[in-house]
Amino acid sequence: MSARSVICIVSVFLCVAGSPAWAWERAGYVDYPATAKCLSENMCLLVSCPAMGVPSFEMVIYEHGKATGEPFDIIIDGRTFTFNLPERGANDLYRWPLASDFAEALQKGSRATLAFDTAGLPYAFSLRGSGAAVRGVLSGCGSSSEPVVSVAASGGRLSGLSPETDCQTATTTGQVVDLTMKASGQAIEGFRFKDKYGTGYINVDPPGDSKAMQTKLMKIIVPGAKLKLEVHGCGAAASVEVLSAVEVIE
Repeated sequence: MSARSVICIVSVFLCVAGSPAWAWERAGYVDYPATAKCLSENMCLLVSCPAMGVPSFEMVIYEHGKATGEPFDIIIDGRTFTFNLPERGANDLYRWPLASDFAEALQKGSRATLAFDTAGLPYAFSLRGSGAAVRGVLSGCGSSSEPVVSVAASGGRLSGLSPETDCQTATTTGQVVDLTMKASGQAIEGFRFKDKYGTGYINVDPPGDSKAMQTKLMKIIVPGAKLKLEVHGCGAAASVEVLSAVEVIE
């Protein structure tokens, strides 16, 4: 385990493990609104708002044997929600878009089980207090009761997103790994994207950079989203990639 991981673990538990009941607490080691519930000394669940209008579900977990893409389940009052493990992102967190049905189950449920490792015992935990904790984050994220629509439901295709000219154009499909937000927290600066060639960084610089356009982009470009991209490769060896068009893969 890296020194950064150890520091991150200590930070998490100083901020969220204030009671032996592992209650939902503010996750103070991230610089955006988040509430966290720790299930053990190396596993915490978070509902967060890394950017306005982009509510997310995140996990802190160390020393596990799962590979990227492998599934695990969270069962809430008998209802199963399946997640696939993405690549570890910023702050050593795994992140997914917060689906409305999962958010509702967290808020209204009573008991939950995290079946992460099929070879080990599942984590059973109470959802007492989760309603107020989750609503508190969502209310400040542009959603008081439900998060933004899911990526698949956003649909359509956005084009004309690159102001660059005299650049090479390429098309690829893959999955969003994580985002880099601008200092305002209201716009995407770029994102890491994994396709069959590996993981690269895509710059986002739409002409005019309007608030309406950024709102649309933040509904589509979320960690874990499967997308088809058209990019402009500029500079030496087309090494600087700028998003030209994006389409959701159903």
